[in-house]
Amino acid sequence: MTRRATVAIIGGSVTGVAAFIKLVRTGVAGCIEIIDPEGLADSIAFTASQDALLCNTSVQTMSVLDDDMHDFQHYLRAQGIDAGEQAFVPRAWVSGYLKQRYAEYRDLAEARGIEHRVVRAAVRHIKPVAHGEYRLELEDGSQRSASAVLVCTGSAAPFVPPLVTPHLGAPGIFATPYPTRSWLASLTRPSRVLVLGSRLSAIDSVLLLCGAGHQVLMASPSGRLPGVRTGTPRRCTASLDEARFARLDLESPKLYWHLLRIVARSAKAISGRSLRAQIDRSAEPVQRLRGEIALAEGGATDWQNLLVQCMDLADIKLRAAPPAVRLAALQNCWEAVGRYLFAVPLQTATTLLRLIDQGQLQLAPQLPTTLERQGKWQARDRHGRVEVVDAVVCATGFHKQPFHATPDGLALHVTPATPCTPPEVSAQLQVSLPGAGAPENIWLLGVASYLAAPMVNSVYQSVRQAGEVVVMLGEHFSLMDEQATEAVA
Repeated sequence: MTRRATVAIIGGSVTGVAAFIKLVRTGVAGCIEIIDPEGLADSIAFTASQDALLCNTSVQTMSVLDDDMHDFQHYLRAQGIDAGEQAFVPRAWVSGYLKQRYAEYRDLAEARGIEHRVVRAAVRHIKPVAHGEYRLELEDGSQRSASAVLVCTGSAAPFVPPLVTPHLGAPGIFATPYPTRSWLASLTRPSRVLVLGSRLSAIDSVLLLCGAGHQVLMASPSGRLPGVRTGTPRRCTASLDEARFARLDLESPKLYWHLLRIVARSAKAISGRSLRAQIDRSAEPVQRLRGEIALAEGGATDWQNLLVQCMDLADIKLRAAPPAVRLAALQNCWEAVGRYLFAVPLQTATTLLRLIDQGQLQLAPQLPTTLERQGKWQARDRHGRVEVVDAVVCATGFHKQPFHATPDGLALHVTPATPCTPPEVSAQLQVSLPGAGAPENIWLLGVASYLAAPMVNSVYQSVRQAGEVVVMLGEHFSLMDEQATEAVA
């Protein structure tokens, strides 16, 4: 039965490719379908062709093999690229890596007699039709059958601030910076562009715009930029106290301070520097950026060596917590911790500072309150100050993909106006439908796993999830084999 089982992977980017590779390596399925309207390895994160857009984590965390953290580095060296394991490389290189590894394991699947196909379509609904059998209803009206479904989709629609919503479709208004070619070429040079946001997608926008000769005003509610780091190592000479981490009370109002003490103790153990000496506390964003660049250049960012372990331990802790507790814990810590989790490479930070010093980039500590078009776009803040710009780019992130669970199945594409009942998702990322007596053979992985694992934001985390789920899937199919054998006997 295991060899005849069909596994449907919904989503063909990093998580989907990692799940496909693990399925082929383990021989868990007899047929594997990858269903994605964009095909393979075509996510917005890694299709950017500009070398200025770097991966936000270093080479060691980019492997698509769950048991070989050096695989991406091996691929780069085979391409004649001598990149160290802590190097931050252009994202386009990851896309080439994913496509090559996928092709290798596609050929291996064929050699092992595993059927495989890529279906370019969007899945609208997953419906259980019998024990261990699911019907996938596609956007084009066709259907597919599967014994198990791995949902490896990414984010949903861009988040557009209310300020911009009435102007969508107007000249010079861009709801998202991705894909970059769809909007960047439409700007006449030189333009002055308002970028809304100050996190990673906003920084992408700044690098592309300034690189093309435009001037940028970056505005966000806080005006804060991410932290600065020189690597994201998977291993460290010091480690966090796992026992103390496990005892953290996620409901404590002092959760952040307790977490900070654990991190501070381990950060000091790395090289003797206190955590305070590794952090710039300047309130003014540009001054803080300058200070954090100096710390990174001086090798004084030991905290970065603990990030991977911190994310792993937090993932375990949060998965085991009820949804309301999970949300409160994230809100407690995110304001202070988020900018370090999403810190930018030193190279990127240095470029931003140079653009600021040259007058090509300005920062605003607040969003405009009104936006009007009078020949050009006029953005007015709450103090009455007006900034005149040629275009506005929303780099304010993406909505989470909504999932709507009913006793009949799981809807994957739900319109914003539709009431949505999220499914129950276990710590093992397995979906349960309302009223069902047992979990379904439906699993949420990668970005789609946010209902149980809200801190998944790195390739290595998605790849690890894919490995864990495929192992559990193999155990599930083995159990079904045993039950079928006993029934025959």
